[in-house]
Amino acid sequence: MKEINRQIVRKDTKTYTFRLTKNRLPVDISGWYIYFTVKADWNDLDSDAIISKSIYLNNSDSVAGIGYLSLTSAETDVVIGEYFYDFKFIDTNYRETFQRGKLNIIPSARIG
Repeated sequence: MKEINRQIVRKDTKTYTFRLTKNRLPVDISGWYIYFTVKADWNDLDSDAIISKSIYLNNSDSVAGIGYLSLTSAETDVVIGEYFYDFKFIDTNYRETFQRGKLNIIPSARIG
């Protein structure tokens, strides 16, 4: 599992692209789900997440192990601060947290 710290500008849209491989070969993730949760504390339940999103992977890129998860400006409209996030791939026979880390929600720049 990778640990990567990230940041999102509050009220901005954001799209993440993922590539799942095994032994350096793409894994067909068609029919899988990606789950994304953002929590105030690692120990919080998923049901208490500040941001929670899942998407069903079913497009032409899924066969090549590529998935996309997009957040809307409404979904990133949360209190500015430091949180903890994780991404999971879930299939009937497979479940893995493949990335987690700290997520900083930062204010947008003001001009003028």
